[in-house]
Amino acid sequence: MMYCLFYWLMRAVFGLWFRLQVRGMERVPRQGAAIVVANHRSGFDPPLMGALLPRPVYFMAKAELFRFRPFAWLISALHAYPVDRGRADRAALRRSLQLLRNGQALLIFPEGHRSPDGRLQAMRGGVLVMAQMTGAPIIPVAIAGRYGFRGKIAVSVGAPFTIGREADQEEARRRLYDAISGELTRAQALLG
Repeated sequence: MMYCLFYWLMRAVFGLWFRLQVRGMERVPRQGAAIVVANHRSGFDPPLMGALLPRPVYFMAKAELFRFRPFAWLISALHAYPVDRGRADRAALRRSLQLLRNGQALLIFPEGHRSPDGRLQAMRGGVLVMAQMTGAPIIPVAIAGRYGFRGKIAVSVGAPFTIGREADQEEARRRLYDAISGELTRAQALLG
């Protein structure tokens, strides 16, 4: 209930506050397991993606955000769950795998943190492990533009792809990086 309320509220707020250009959102499957991966530039990225995606998504948020109980309650109601970014967090991985096995969609920022300069950073391997263990498709997304009142924001969604269990990890990381990088180029082109 809370997720649905915030979904429509954030869609309205972001639609009024920003000038949004969105390409390819129909590529996000409406049901079944899916891993949406996106570049990460701002704290606005998770709520923006949650408001634009055509289905509910779950996402990891740094464990520090769960220290203040009222905020922890709010973001938990909006499908966030904690991840300790300083180590391999097995509890977060187990939760992610369970969500995927239950046919849910995850939103993951595989850079692991916000980019300080907006350029795409190296990919971490956790998303690849999840994709290989579950067979869930990966949907690459890129966000470009300037957050701020009436700032133009472009979001580009690429074609889903899968990573086989036998795939080489370095090659899979390059494929993931290239997929998001390609969408970033398309998102930037939408900005004019």
